[in-house]
Amino acid sequence: MKEIFQLIVDNVSDTLVYVIFTASETVLGLIPPDLFIMWSKTQGESIGVNPWLLVGFLATLSYLGGIIAYAIGMKIEHIPKIHFWVTKKYSELFTNLKKWGGFFIVIAALLPIPFSMVTLISGITGYSFRWLLILGLFRYVRFFVYAIFLFQAV
Repeated sequence: MKEIFQLIVDNVSDTLVYVIFTASETVLGLIPPDLFIMWSKTQGESIGVNPWLLVGFLATLSYLGGIIAYAIGMKIEHIPKIHFWVTKKYSELFTNLKKWGGFFIVIAALLPIPFSMVTLISGITGYSFRWLLILGLFRYVRFFVYAIFLFQAV
């Protein structure tokens, strides 16, 4: 496994990795952040930077990706056709999010559930932005706790 990560570290620019990560964390969380957490250890060692700083940077990008997803959700709310389709398709989730929104945000921030999807839906449903910012900070907990375990694997 170390060889694979070293190959990526040696051949892919840091900027490209961060752009891909931020895009993934903004749009549905398609790539698991765990891969990037493992990359940060190998990359940190390769460039002489404390890997924990890179994990913090990744957590910040993920947190900001969730905020961007929330803003996109607020914009979607105002497009009638998209609003109708999303509301119809996810009506039960909307009801639960309005009732248990804070819980869902914390669970999505901590567990391998697409954080950006929950924050997008939070924006669509008009969930409190202030509470999203506060509860979204659990994203940092996830990144650092996962790093403790993943750093041992790499």
